[in-house]
Amino acid sequence: MRERVTTALDTTGLLLVAAGAGAGVYRWLGWAALAVSGVVVLAGSWWAAGAGRKGGST
Repeated sequence: MRERVTTALDTTGLLLVAAGAGAGVYRWLGWAALAVSGVVVLAGSWWAAGAGRKGGST
């Protein structure tokens, strides 16, 4: 149960960071700022997967 809550909070935090990044560049890129949000999510996912393979620090 504890891991699920931690995962949910991590996911929520990552999505908020992605939304903030997208909102920050919206002024210059318009709706293409969604791509920035997507890159943030993909980078976070890639980083988390790499941390899991290497043992990570939990």
